[in-house]
Amino acid sequence: MNVESGVDIGRVEVLPILPSLDFQQTRDFYAGRLGFEVSDKGGEYLVVRRGRLELHFWQCEDPTLCENSSVFFRLDAFHALFDDFRRRGVEPVSGFDADEDDVTRFHIRDPHGNVLLFGRRLRPLA
Repeated sequence: MNVESGVDIGRVEVLPILPSLDFQQTRDFYAGRLGFEVSDKGGEYLVVRRGRLELHFWQCEDPTLCENSSVFFRLDAFHALFDDFRRRGVEPVSGFDADEDDVTRFHIRDPHGNVLLFGRRLRPLA
């Protein structure tokens, strides 16, 4: 329950919509390199899924939008995903590091510059 509003919103799914400069390159990277399944919606919209990870893409012509877009995934199977990406030949932009909130994380960039940040909280929030 949200303390401020008093409303229990239940389970929430957030599905980021990122820009893509070229859907074929996006398909190739997410399916071929990261192990996502592609659900092509046709036209100017693309969806990729890997388990409970889901990303949506819209067709974009401005590379600065991609270079300034990102998404953060917090997940339990953090180390397994990192290891799988490494087995697939995907080198993370950064290895494991921990921030001031004690979140261990790594990130990678897709071919257009979108940042995918993956993290796991080391201890519960107080």
